[in-house]
Amino acid sequence: MSAIHDVTLSNPEIQSRSPDADQPALAGPPWRQRTQRAVALAAALAGLVAVCAYLVVALSRLTYPFTVEWLESNSLVEVHRILAGQPLYAAPTAKYVPDGYPPLYFAVSAAVASVLGVSYLPLRLVSLVSSLACFVLLGRIVQRETGNVAAGAGAAGLFAATYFATDTWFDVGRVDSLFLALSMGGLYAARWMRGPRGAVAAGVLLAAAVLTKQTGLAEGVAVIAALLTGPRRRLACIAALAEATVLGICTLLLGLTSGGWYVFYVFQLLSEHTLNYSNFGWFWTTLLSALGMAACAALIGARRVPPVLLAGCAALAVEGCAALAHSGGGSNDLLPAYLAVALLAGLALGGNSSGWANLASGVLVLAQAALLLSGFHPSQAIPTSADRAVGGRLTAGLRAFGGTVAVPADPGLSLLAGIAPTAHEGAAYDVLRGSDQGAIASFRASAAEAVADRQFSAIITDGPGPPPGYPRSVGRYYRQCPQPLLAGIPAAVFRPVGGISARPASLWLPLGRGSCQAAIQVIDGASKESQQ
Repeated sequence: MSAIHDVTLSNPEIQSRSPDADQPALAGPPWRQRTQRAVALAAALAGLVAVCAYLVVALSRLTYPFTVEWLESNSLVEVHRILAGQPLYAAPTAKYVPDGYPPLYFAVSAAVASVLGVSYLPLRLVSLVSSLACFVLLGRIVQRETGNVAAGAGAAGLFAATYFATDTWFDVGRVDSLFLALSMGGLYAARWMRGPRGAVAAGVLLAAAVLTKQTGLAEGVAVIAALLTGPRRRLACIAALAEATVLGICTLLLGLTSGGWYVFYVFQLLSEHTLNYSNFGWFWTTLLSALGMAACAALIGARRVPPVLLAGCAALAVEGCAALAHSGGGSNDLLPAYLAVALLAGLALGGNSSGWANLASGVLVLAQAALLLSGFHPSQAIPTSADRAVGGRLTAGLRAFGGTVAVPADPGLSLLAGIAPTAHEGAAYDVLRGSDQGAIASFRASAAEAVADRQFSAIITDGPGPPPGYPRSVGRYYRQCPQPLLAGIPAAVFRPVGGISARPASLWLPLGRGSCQAAIQVIDGASKESQQ
């Protein structure tokens, strides 16, 4: 009898689902049942439309050879460094500053790039596959929890429909989609782990999420804590041990091999950034404006959600809010919160406790998906042939110009031109607005030396002033050309379609080395001719 009891406690399906959970009984009169089914099917259909709309955009720009988001450029540089055998975490200099993230996304992208070559394709491919895996896991969790396939499809589609509400981030060459897929994988494994192997898998997946984006620590703690309060304490301890072991070993090795810079970038630097308290309000207003109706559906069903899933959703929301509250937070930081709302709304849509509650949830989810879909404008997110042409001309111009051309707003452009990239100004600014004086001094000293020695054959900026962290005395060694770059190109061309809108604008040349007119003719003269 005790053996049967132990099996029951270790099997979450026995705990939370009735024998006929795959075919939930709908409460209420026949007309209400038919309406509820119709609404659920309509929500599923809207979800499939959202996924297809996302795929149209993602596949259209998968092979676009230039950035679709500002910081995507630094991801390409980091993948290149891994393949070149260079350290991913090193002292900040004018030549390189890493993004403040753990290495897993970059390592996976580098593995793909070792086969496909160094370009944005491998990075976006990893993000695209990860986003699709996230949709599948989200739908599967809802379907398995409720026995309702339509609810699962509706939840996955609802999340997919937030694509344009987050600057089309799912397929960008950044860490977020892989992080969300691993977070969903860890939550799925923790919810349905049945033995030690499942517990180890849950712990490893939760650790992998942290090794992709460090804010995932909140989910690991919340999920393990929820499991420890339930009947699967032994499995929770195994999962916690697996997660702690993986994170401990990786942190120790990365910290030692990088001379401590891994710990600085991934953990210390984040704590040094100030909090932007107005972003707390921005979090709620943005969340409710994008998913307000779905949030109401989530509240309807939250009381019936298993504690492990509820804890995971709460942690995802906290992760999003905490990341956004830091100075420099962006719309992508809302993705975990959107994912949590979509999961809870899907569970409410597929629940079977009250016909009226399910019907109301379905109407809310359907209306929310329709509202989000109405804002889809794929043409605004797909680079044009003019963008490709200008990017190609600039790349050829940089290659022909020779030397090390610093392009702090887009170092990937230099890399694609076959010349050495320099530090991305966004990553450098993260260091400069921290409080570690040693790291700040390292970057400023390196930039001052590079400028004084005229190590750059040219500096291309996205604005009128020098890049962040460069010395104020830059004018003693470089002169800013009065003629703007890309002067004959429409202002909207060759700008990232997501994130910060920046493109090459000003050229700085070493004093006494050539004329501005001749330099601009080399770098972008062909671009202007192509537009005439």
